[in-house]
Amino acid sequence: MTQKALADKTVRKYGTRDPFRIAEGMGVMVFKVPLNGIRGFYQYIKRCHIIYLDVTLPDDELRWVCAHELGHALQHKGLNRIFMDTRTNMVSSRYEKEADRFAIDLLYSDDDLHDLTEQSIDVVANCLNVSYDLAAYRMSSVPLSY
Repeated sequence: MTQKALADKTVRKYGTRDPFRIAEGMGVMVFKVPLNGIRGFYQYIKRCHIIYLDVTLPDDELRWVCAHELGHALQHKGLNRIFMDTRTNMVSSRYEKEADRFAIDLLYSDDDLHDLTEQSIDVVANCLNVSYDLAAYRMSSVPLSY
């Protein structure tokens, strides 16, 4: 299942694009705590799903990071990126890319982005406050006409 299909399925199931309400509906605990140099992370421990978010982040970043971490919760439950980065030779960037794609698909519907279809990817990236590659990925699935 693609990240977009998973995001759309999640939105239909929970009736919202709000990652905090989705997390609540899924039984994922979300804690806003001081995190030094980390915006957030997902942890699955003893059958508990937990998302930690840096309390110092502005609201729009909290929303993005929560959606990103939900992507990990839904797609990468058994993985520990910090362990992978420090103790293995596994490449974690693939999982981060998948979580980013899930987040942008979750947060922005095709309807939300329709007015941006005539804009350059640079403009879209700036409007959404995401990377060029992520904006290009998301806009590639937005229908040009309704």
